[in-house]
Amino acid sequence: MQFTTYVLATFTLISAALASPVNNLVERQLQYCGTQPYYPQDYTCYPANNNLLCPISNGVIFQPCGQACFDPANYGCVNGQLVPVGNCNGQAYDKNSYVCVSNHLCPKTHPNLCGEACYSLSQYRCNNGQLVQV
Repeated sequence: MQFTTYVLATFTLISAALASPVNNLVERQLQYCGTQPYYPQDYTCYPANNNLLCPISNGVIFQPCGQACFDPANYGCVNGQLVPVGNCNGQAYDKNSYVCVSNHLCPKTHPNLCGEACYSLSQYRCNNGQLVQV
């Protein structure tokens, strides 16, 4: 009888200890993305991208592009391909196609700015804020 009481008391103590959080530890909720386990505070699941898991880093939710994840502050996704993205006067742009000149976007083919106009040195020059044909 004493042994049964001892076992029951030990079981009760262990059950109570396991049921209450220790030092404010909070149980994290494990979820599944397809068959992959993940914690939703650390990753985002994209079922439309073949259950792709993308990280959450420093509060930034990485986005899917095909089977890759990217930081939307540095890249964009065009037709399933990653493209580097810049910021010019608050406007996002593709660094492969544009340059930022004095807070204005100009195509890489015309990377110079005269007033508000972008131009190519092979075709124009800038004279007192006005384009002059070469």
